[in-house]
Amino acid sequence: MKKEMLFVTVAAVCIFAIALFMIGGVVQDIDYHDLSKLPLLEQKAEYDKMQTRKNVGEIMQLAGAILCLVGFVLVTVISLTVSHDNAKEAEKAYATR
Repeated sequence: MKKEMLFVTVAAVCIFAIALFMIGGVVQDIDYHDLSKLPLLEQKAEYDKMQTRKNVGEIMQLAGAILCLVGFVLVTVISLTVSHDNAKEAEKAYATR
C-alpha cells in the first residue's frame, strides 16, 4: 500500500508542476506596448517592474518544468517497480498451484 500512496502523491506533484508551469507563463505574459501610453519619466520604472515580473514567471516555469521531469520519471520508476512486484507475486501464486 505504501508504493501506491507514493504513486498518488507523485502524480499530484506532477499535476501541481504543470499548473505552476502554466501560471508562470501567465505571470510573464507582458505587453510592452502599454509602456508607450505612459509619460517618458514613468516608462523606466514600469519597464523594471515588467522585467521583474518576467523573471519571476521564468523562474516559476523552470521550477515547474523540473518538477514535471522529476515527477514523471518517478511515476515511471514506481509503476515499473509495482508491476515487477505484482508479477513476482503472480508467479509465486501460479507456482504453488
